[in-house]
Amino acid sequence: MYTVLVAAKSGMILQELKRLRIWGDSTGFEICEVTSDFEKLIEKLREIRYHLVLLEATTENHVLALLRTIKKEKLCKAVAIVSQNPDFKTVRKSFLLGVDDYLATPFEISHFIALFSKIENAEHGKIAAEICRKEELLNYFDHVDGTIKDYLDELLYTTLSEYIDLSESFAYLKRILDSVITELFERYEWLEFYFLAEDYLPQGGDYADYEEIIQKNIEDFYAFFLEFSELYPAHGEGLDEILLYILNRPEEDLKQKTISEELYINRSYLSTVLAAQIRVNFVDYVNTVKMKRAAYLLKHTKMKVIDIAGTLDYKDMGYFLKKFKAKYGVTPSQYRIPETYEFQI
Repeated sequence: MYTVLVAAKSGMILQELKRLRIWGDSTGFEICEVTSDFEKLIEKLREIRYHLVLLEATTENHVLALLRTIKKEKLCKAVAIVSQNPDFKTVRKSFLLGVDDYLATPFEISHFIALFSKIENAEHGKIAAEICRKEELLNYFDHVDGTIKDYLDELLYTTLSEYIDLSESFAYLKRILDSVITELFERYEWLEFYFLAEDYLPQGGDYADYEEIIQKNIEDFYAFFLEFSELYPAHGEGLDEILLYILNRPEEDLKQKTISEELYINRSYLSTVLAAQIRVNFVDYVNTVKMKRAAYLLKHTKMKVIDIAGTLDYKDMGYFLKKFKAKYGVTPSQYRIPETYEFQI
């Protein structure tokens, strides 16, 4: 349903508007509120966002000043002037200020239908743009394209400048990133071994303002991309089967001999092609996979560290601890400590 606010003092204007059979289910547009208090109109629009404001032009309400503020602060999706006696000068200035339409009595249904269509098309355009953003971000993951950083910087700028109300900016960003994260976890089922989707969905949190929230969520999303690209780096088709075999079995025996036998490939070829394509040797890549699985188990289960090492097929506890600290800079026990924990001295 599209919400409409009518700001008018004239009883005739209100009567003319209400007699039009264009409200409700037939068009999806509904008059939700009527006000004659023009002095508090701006304040009201800052609190509630309407899809359409019908603003009566009279000599008393300084319509151009109101319109200028509404458009400057983007206080509604669309605004149309309604009038009994249209003045050419006011009409011209209204359109220069960005009014979506100027409607004079007696009102014609066709003019309102055209206005409604314009608003609907604008909304559909925004939805299409968001879908396009989602597909573009997914494409960066599909190609493990590091230039996503530049794209995210541009997305951050667009998000902050698209809306005056930054809570709407956050909602816009959240819709895009939520859909990308959800789609990624559906496309790449192995992600569930290393990440919890909920950890990467945009969160509001207790920040000073929405700008900080938006920037942090962009940074967190980029961090997720870096994690993803380390596990699933850019590679040719010939290596995909090998990587997916490893990624889907982080807790199994992932020695070259085992994998080569399972996939019926030469051991030498296995190590050579992997190192050539992802520029990481076989043993280091497998350790990275297992360390990321260990990090997940530390964060999201209550398993003991020694049990996690055993689950990941590390027979030597000292070797496991050494590899984990080399990867994360802390011991497994320290990694498990919540970020909110306050050390007492």
